[in-house]
Order: sequence, then C-alpha cells, then structure tokens
Amino acid sequence: MQGSRVAALRKLGLLALLVGCAGKSEETDQEVRPSETRAQVALEVENHGWSDIVIYLVRGTAVDRLGMVGSLNTRTFVFPYQKLGVGTDVRLRADPIGGPRTFTSENVLVQPGQSVKWTLESDLTRSFLAVY
Repeated sequence: MQGSRVAALRKLGLLALLVGCAGKSEETDQEVRPSETRAQVALEVENHGWSDIVIYLVRGTAVDRLGMVGSLNTRTFVFPYQKLGVGTDVRLRADPIGGPRTFTSENVLVQPGQSVKWTLESDLTRSFLAVY
C-alpha cells in the first residue's frame, strides 16, 4: 500500500510538472517582453550612388523620415523597435535629392536585437537588403 501511494504521488507530481511547463510556454509566446519594448533597431545605409539620398521608414500609409545619406557614404540610423509597429508592412524608401523617382524596398521583417544593412547602388533598382 505504501508503494502504490508513492507511485501515485510521483505520477501526480509528473503530471503537475508537465502542465506547468505547457502553461509557461504559452504565456511567453503571447506576452511582450519588456526588453523588446526598449529594443533598438540599427539601419546601416551604404550609398554607392552619386546623389544624396533621403531615407524613410514606411509602415502601411505612415511615412517617417530617418535622415539623409550623402553620396558615396555610409550612415547608421538607430530607432526604437516599436516604431516598426505590429502587423503592418514595413518598407524602406530611398528618395534621391534632385532625382526623378523614389525607390521602395520589399517588406522587411526585423526581430528585436537584429540589424539591417541596405546597400543602395547607383541604379536603385539593383539595391539590396540584409537583416542580421
């Protein structure tokens, strides 16, 4: 009788442990971690073109000016991760000063702690992004 009680208690303890672990993983997936709300995103823009270019962050219909990169220069912009928003398409836009048209990147998916490098070629349609 003593052996069956110990076995039953062990099974009950194991069951409680499994339920506790399962509940914990669901909570961490749905919660926003405080470190993510304070995270920064670094965007490095390398301009290989002959024009100065103004860089914008585009979220849906909202457009935020990040700054300017001079011709044949590199500049890093740092902004809060929250600026990317949740559930919206995020793109980067390059607007050459005095140029005839702007160039908008494909959608960018960035997680907290990651950085983005955007290399702008003289022909903006050949530009490319890297997220690391």
